[in-house]
Amino acid sequence: MTQALSIGRETAISVIINGVLSLLFFIALFGMQPRLLAWRAPDGLALDFLPQSVAVALMSALVPALIARRKMDGEPALRPILVRAALFALAGGALGGVLAFLVGGLGLVFIGWGFALMIKVTYGGALGALVASLALRQLLASQKRMEKRIDRR
Repeated sequence: MTQALSIGRETAISVIINGVLSLLFFIALFGMQPRLLAWRAPDGLALDFLPQSVAVALMSALVPALIARRKMDGEPALRPILVRAALFALAGGALGGVLAFLVGGLGLVFIGWGFALMIKVTYGGALGALVASLALRQLLASQKRMEKRIDRR
């Protein structure tokens, strides 16, 4: 399995999965009826960046790494994958908090349902691509370091 092909394929899958999940959660939270949504109360669209970012970052770091782990020779240890996923989730939470603060503080009041949906799906897919790519690169790099240590023995 080549690095570029594996990372590209898993990243593309992450974009699709996180885009679809973002769509489903958006519909679950804000309904299917097009309307104006408030960035702040009562809809809390800005605040929704926080849980979305945590969930997308966690799943984008964890799932592709676990899939890649099964395909790799000498299966990398599970603990570093779980630790990395937790760290990505924390970083995602920080990013989501910053976005919520910035968007909520811009003074924007309302946004159209369709445009909000497009923003949330695009954001979920883009964050999923970034995190999956970084997590897989880290996994492959740690696997190479481990193989070098074994070769030295």
